[in-house]
This record gives sequence, C-alpha cells and structure tokens, in this order.
Amino acid sequence: MALVPARELRNNTAAVIERARRGEDVTITVNGVAAVRLVPVSPNTRSFLTTSELLALRPARAVSEPHPHDLWNDTTDDLGAIE
Repeated sequence: MALVPARELRNNTAAVIERARRGEDVTITVNGVAAVRLVPVSPNTRSFLTTSELLALRPARAVSEPHPHDLWNDTTDDLGAIE
C-alpha cells in the first residue's frame, strides 16, 4: 500500500491513477492523515445482466397453466344471451 500526499495526486494525477489501475493500493493522505484509497476496479464486476441471463433467472411456468396470450381468442358466445 502506497501513501501519496494529496499534493502529489494533484500534480501527477495520471501517474497515480495508473499505479492504482495496475493493481497497487494507493492511499491518498491529507496533512499526513489517510483520507481516500484508490484500488483497481475488478474486471469481472458487471452492473447488468444480458438478455439470456435475465431469461434464465425467470421462474418456469407450469405446463398445465395457459399463458394469457393463449386465451385471447376465447369467446363467451356459446353461453347464450345475457338476460
């Protein structure tokens, strides 16, 4: 873990960020007191799901349960007139 004064961060921002990007934990200090840690972002971290991953998470429908779209063409004509 490297300690980097805030002044060095201000003067050499790109170099300090590159050190963190390469895997070094960099702690920024203000007046000699640790204030912030820069750590590399994990390359495997995603904040989204692909369509196939999302569809794989949905619960399976029961085979005997009709989908609502399957009922759209059903009518009540065979029940006769309402009196």
